[in-house]
This record gives sequence, C-alpha cells and structure tokens, in this order.
Amino acid sequence: MNFPKPGNYWFIFPWIAFIPWYGMLITMLICWAAQGHPIYWFMHTEQFPVYISDIGATNLRPLFIACAGWQGIGYVLTVLLEYLQRSGLIKVRKERWYGMTPWFTKDERNLIWSALVLGCIGELGLLFCSIFSTARYHRVHTAMVAIFCAFMLLSIICLTAEYFLMERHYALLHPRYRASLNDEEKAVQIDELKWWQWRGYKCNKFVISAWFKTFWMVAAIIWAICFGAISDNSKSACFEWLLAFWFGVIFIILSVDFYLGSTWKTSKYFNKIDDFNGYYKYRNFPYDNAHELNLEKEFKVYHVAASVPSESSSSSVPTPPLAPTSPGDGSGEILHPNFQQNNNDNDSDNLPMVA
Repeated sequence: MNFPKPGNYWFIFPWIAFIPWYGMLITMLICWAAQGHPIYWFMHTEQFPVYISDIGATNLRPLFIACAGWQGIGYVLTVLLEYLQRSGLIKVRKERWYGMTPWFTKDERNLIWSALVLGCIGELGLLFCSIFSTARYHRVHTAMVAIFCAFMLLSIICLTAEYFLMERHYALLHPRYRASLNDEEKAVQIDELKWWQWRGYKCNKFVISAWFKTFWMVAAIIWAICFGAISDNSKSACFEWLLAFWFGVIFIILSVDFYLGSTWKTSKYFNKIDDFNGYYKYRNFPYDNAHELNLEKEFKVYHVAASVPSESSSSSVPTPPLAPTSPGDGSGEILHPNFQQNNNDNDSDNLPMVA
C-alpha cells in the first residue's frame, strides 16, 4: 500500500508527546516487578497490581512528575498546533500557511479553543496529581485525578464535535455528492438543514476520525467508571493501568488527523470542490500551483472582449481583456467561485488573504 506523501511533518509531534508517557508506565511496571511486587508502607491492603500513583509516590516520583508534565505540555501544544494549521495565522514568505484544511465556520474554531482550555485544566490536574503524592496528600491527589479525567474527557469531546461539524459541511461540498445533484439541489445551504439532518458524501476522513474518537471516549468512560466504582483494589488498579495506556491512543488518532490533514492540497476530491460559497475562510484562497493548474483545467476562467464601434468605419475594434474582478459587476470576467471575495465579513480572525 502506497501512502501519500505528507504535506508537512507535524504529525510526528503527537508521538513525541506521548512516547515518554508510555516509557514511564513501562519503567514503573519493570521497577515494581524487580523489587518483588512490594506492598508499600502507606498502603492498607494486599493487591496486585498496585496503582500507578502508589509507584509514583516512591523513589520514582521525579520520573512521574517529569513525564506527566511532558505529556501535558505535549497534549496542549498538539491542540494548539491544530489551531495554527487550520487558522492561517502562520505566514511563510508573506503568505498564509495552512498545514490542514481550514475550518468551515467559527463553530469549529471555538471548539478547538474550548478543547485547548479544557485540556490545560485537565493536564494541570495530572501534574498536581503527580506532585501531591498519594502517600502524603491522599485527598488532594484523588481530587486531582478526578479533575484530570473529567476535563480531559470534555476536551476530547470538543475535538470530536469539531470533526463531526467539519464532516457535515464537507459532505455537502464533496464532488461525488454534488455530481449527482441538479442546480436547485446544489443551492441548498447547511443553514437550511436541521441540526440532526446529515446530507452528502458521509464516508470521508472527518467522519472516520470523529467515530474513532467516539469509540475511544466510550471505552474510556466505561473503564473510568470501573476504575472508580469497583471496590476490589486489584481489579480497580487493572482498569487504571488500562486507562493509562489507552490514553496514549488518542495521541495516535491526532497524529493520523495531522497526517491526513496535511495532504489536503493534493487530495483526490478536495481540490475539485466547485463552490465554497458561504465559508469565510475560503475566500481569495491561496492555492498552490498544482491546485491552481487543476482548477484551470476543470473550471475555465473566461475573459469577455468588449467591442467598441469605430468612428471611421462600421468595423469594431476589440479592446484588451479587462482586469480580474468579481463576477456580476459588469466588468467582463467570470471567476471560479472559489476565488470570489466576500468583503462583508469583518471578522478579525480572518484578515484578507493573499490572492
């Protein structure tokens, strides 16, 4: 199987963020086994295995704090990196750089910001959980565990909702769907649909990612309930370890999102979308050369030559092609809809883009 070449290599970043987390978990298990599976002095019952926090309260506490902090910073930066790749705030050679497809509406932007804020709170909970050891600050430690689980779940819910929303917009724009529609059906806008109505080509990368995140969340919720509700410490600890390793899977999903998102400019279908009408991020969009060539091939730009009657004869003298303008103003050029400019949007988040 030949995988497409990535548009950038930011998809490696989530792996850098979570691999030390896995290394910490494996190191803890190896050290506990090498010590003979001890029951530590602050524990009140026999159990197998012990909790992660129990091992983290021993001489491995510096490792616990360092890796918890590293993973936390990594998650927050991963979410921030998605925002930067979709927003176009980064400029390369004075042009806006998009590492991934821009969001379609401000709803997706707001969900990314919500995921970022909630993730910051959740990861701070994990950091304080490692700092306030269960041996000396048991109640504070337990409260921080609860904050970590709750806010990280909310953060990932926001990321999942973002992808479901992007899928809903992209499905309506997908060339395979629009090819089967007449002009009246093509005119249907997303705002005309109820929130529960889903139309278009639904089998795309956005919805696949959203369902993977949904599956991850359902499994995490079930195991978290088992971890907190089961009174048997041995079984409860098993679910805690399972959750800790399962947490790393969300970084893998985000890495795949980054990889697939980076290939959007050479996508089989995205560069064949014939109308971005209503999506403010796509006005005057700075396509790369390959994309522009494809658009020129698929959708011609027509110049209409005006004729001016000559005073000396009945023949007409053609005038040069007019300068590029927006369609509908009588100036003579018809542009592809993707290059139409909407000057009514004064949102500070989307300054005029490079043509």
